[in-house]
Amino acid sequence: MTPQPTKDLVEREKDFWESTDDEFLRARRVIRASIGEFNRYRDVHDYYDPRGKVVLDYGCGNGDLTFELLERGADRVIGFDISESLVEEARAQAQHLGVADRAEFHVADAHETGFPDATFDLVVGIAILHHLLLPDALLEIRRVLKPGGRAVFVEPLQHNPILRLGRALTPAGRTPDEHPLTRDDWDVCRSVFPGFRHYERELLTLVFIPLNWILPRAGKRWLARNLSRLDDRILVGREGLRKHARLTILVLE
Repeated sequence: MTPQPTKDLVEREKDFWESTDDEFLRARRVIRASIGEFNRYRDVHDYYDPRGKVVLDYGCGNGDLTFELLERGADRVIGFDISESLVEEARAQAQHLGVADRAEFHVADAHETGFPDATFDLVVGIAILHHLLLPDALLEIRRVLKPGGRAVFVEPLQHNPILRLGRALTPAGRTPDEHPLTRDDWDVCRSVFPGFRHYERELLTLVFIPLNWILPRAGKRWLARNLSRLDDRILVGREGLRKHARLTILVLE
């Protein structure tokens, strides 16, 4: 039986996502504009191949990732989310795109999805684990993965002081229970998945976030491209620096 603290968290998250308001949307626009061209969330796709696989879109929202997975060759994708309205939106879009025979969506709790054991070849999630009780979620992911399967997530990290300041200035853009991951959470991942690896993105770029408000688009792209290359060189093998990046990509095996 799910402990009460987990149920309480799930209810708060569900209430939040079913009642997002204009203040939340404005805060998210500010956050997206601040990060701008520096955003490397999409690097998560470099760490898996969905072709021919049965994939779980873990925290699917309106289904955008599900449809991308299908375009990239997934055999079938099942998505779930805590928000009934987002799941309905995803179902409608699947019908519109003509992929409802290969994409299905459910309302479910990420800690107890209800899927059978060893169902999925691949589990993918974007910015979802930091909303959950991590140990419970990881055990559920391990349960639904087939032997030899892989789960890949991209999540925000907590340690950088610039990020902590930014979060403090935009409380309306965040749920009450979300908690960016820490170095200790890497150890939790490793305790459940012995083959765990992690890769970080966006470090030096954080210092230059104010330029996203003043540079022309071409200048933003040039700066992001060059700083990202430098970030990649600096972060390799430097554990002490890696925790200060904005993003961590988790590969769970």
